[in-house]
Amino acid sequence: MSSGLLSAVLALVSAMLFATSASLQQSSARKAALADPDATRVLAVAGIFRALLTSPRWLAGQVASVAGFLSHAAALRYGALPMVQALLVVQLLFALPLAARRRGRALLRRDWVGTLAVCAGLALLIAQGVPHGHVRTSALPAAGGLILVAIAVALIASRMVGSPQMRSALTAVAAGCCVSTTAVVTAIAVPALPHLTWALFAIPVTTTVGAVLTQEAFARGSLPTALTTMTITDPSLSYLAGVTLFAVGARPQPLPLAFAAAVVITGIVLLANSPTLHDERDPGGVEVPVPG
Repeated sequence: MSSGLLSAVLALVSAMLFATSASLQQSSARKAALADPDATRVLAVAGIFRALLTSPRWLAGQVASVAGFLSHAAALRYGALPMVQALLVVQLLFALPLAARRRGRALLRRDWVGTLAVCAGLALLIAQGVPHGHVRTSALPAAGGLILVAIAVALIASRMVGSPQMRSALTAVAAGCCVSTTAVVTAIAVPALPHLTWALFAIPVTTTVGAVLTQEAFARGSLPTALTTMTITDPSLSYLAGVTLFAVGARPQPLPLAFAAAVVITGIVLLANSPTLHDERDPGGVEVPVPG
């Protein structure tokens, strides 16, 4: 098996594990947040942390998340960052049947159309070329600064909106920035093993911050809102990082690249707004009826 094919297989396994983790953890975090008497606190996850640690469902999600990270790291060892991160988009496709099974619903036609759109868009994106080679460390400080600004802006904006779903989406943007940053430092650290690098010590920092923000996004809104936003943010930033940070960059054509992005986003939007995935409850804890 070629290294590229092995990387793709590992990335798909990682996507499946991350989707399983997201489904398990979001349902637990949202349920705990709705039961929290002080739901308006700055960090909802701070008030529900104890409840999460005693939830078998949430803990199972954590196990799936760790397994997904290990598979993800292995995929980055054998493949290029933008390709691996792009393939992680399919975690939303794995989340669909999980959500449908949990609710006892059948997948809809729009679900399959969205699936085909995402897969086709990813194929077009990767066909534009994948950046590779070593990371230009001279560009990392500027890139890190921009990421920190993006995270700060997203979190500040999340405190200024009243809609729980918008707050969840903005928090998920910040979480997606952390996930993408973790992928970059992992791509630097793993090939250097067994030698220790600064990137190896950065992994637990970015992973921890990203995990906290992910749980916050899960607690504030529905699975489609949080997961879709992270699904769009992570590969988009990773592709941009690949174009700007890697020694051998891709030279994608603007029109095909824009078309590929439009196809992927269209598919994700179709999936994210599918009744199959909507399991949100209103502030009173009563399940909102989902149209058939």
